[in-house]
Amino acid sequence: MQSGKNKLLKSNLRFITFFLYSLPSIPLAAAQIAVYIAVPAIYSKIAAVGIGITGLVIMISRVIDMITDPILGTYLDRMVEKIGWKFWLLIGFPLISIGIFILFNPLDGLEIISLLLGVIFVTLGWTFFSIPWWGIGIAISNSNSNDRFKVVSFRELLTIPGVILGLFLIHFSNISGEIFLIISILFLSPLFIKKIPIPNISNKKGTSYFLNIKNLFKNNSNFKYLCLSYFFIGLSNGVTSILFILFVEFIIGGSPQNFLSIYFISAFMGLPFVYMLASKYNKKRIWTSFIILACICFLPVVFLSNNSTTLFMVICIISGFCLSADLIIPSSIQADIIYKEQLQNKNVLVGKIYSVWSFIQKLSLALSAGVCLPLLGYFGFNPSEVNTQLLPLSFAYGIIPIILRIPAIIFAENIILKD
Repeated sequence: MQSGKNKLLKSNLRFITFFLYSLPSIPLAAAQIAVYIAVPAIYSKIAAVGIGITGLVIMISRVIDMITDPILGTYLDRMVEKIGWKFWLLIGFPLISIGIFILFNPLDGLEIISLLLGVIFVTLGWTFFSIPWWGIGIAISNSNSNDRFKVVSFRELLTIPGVILGLFLIHFSNISGEIFLIISILFLSPLFIKKIPIPNISNKKGTSYFLNIKNLFKNNSNFKYLCLSYFFIGLSNGVTSILFILFVEFIIGGSPQNFLSIYFISAFMGLPFVYMLASKYNKKRIWTSFIILACICFLPVVFLSNNSTTLFMVICIISGFCLSADLIIPSSIQADIIYKEQLQNKNVLVGKIYSVWSFIQKLSLALSAGVCLPLLGYFGFNPSEVNTQLLPLSFAYGIIPIILRIPAIIFAENIILKD
């Protein structure tokens, strides 16, 4: 009887730990929805910037940020025993807050510089925060694969309320009030982090960053194929994220926030279902099945018009449900790979590996904006004009994401997991 009570108490404590660990997902997601979905639409409509320049500036700022990822990953690994993970978490949030303020309060005549600096601050802050935060996720789950999956699921589950919060603020607040509220939340979030009982993480100085990562890609085919698949999924989701508001405003009509809310609420509802399936069956099979389903449901998108509100709503529901698999399964597979790799090779460090994951995310988003937006401008779509060409927008939003998911499926099929 006593043993049962102790087991229940331990289970409750782990639940609380996972929940506290995941709380920063809410303000981070609120900030991301404002920056990565609202910003491209806002700046592309400014005559002095335009859609092509917006895409190029976002790409350049992300390339600059990507250069810092391996440097920070290596540095964090070396300094974690001296300073600890929490110090780096506290640096990340202020940088994100400064970046958001710059982006939504651009100086007159300096909009391009404001866009460049704002995105750099946001992404640099995200790097400082996310690399140690992801590492803590592995640390608090210890050697338990189910716990690692729970940690990832908790973390991604709480992004959905954050997204809804961001959409609510965009829709019901003026831009200054919205951003200041998000900034306030961001500064308060480290208080949640501070309460997490984080185990000691032993990091020994090993080989150089690039040699370490090269050996990991060479010797661990699962990690290689997972990264490649995740990259193409990131490209696909990046294109739809960047173009979503423009597509709704120019093709469908109505409020983009309403459709986004439906999309992310569907993802929220789908997470428990995907978690149950992936816990019981092969994670890779579940993931690829949802990728294929997302491709199928997107087939009618290129034919939609302002009379297709109901059909687009259905597509948002199905594709949002599929997003739940993209949110938790790749990160769960990655956490398992990292843990097993650490057991076999003591020189493999958490910061370095997660900096690769961060690099992939930023590269996919950089290319999505830096290639897609200028091409739209080149083929005649200009959101600052009333009578602009709409076919390029329909093609880019409806066809390109499907094409990009095909290599993602192929690479994912090469991942070998035990059932």
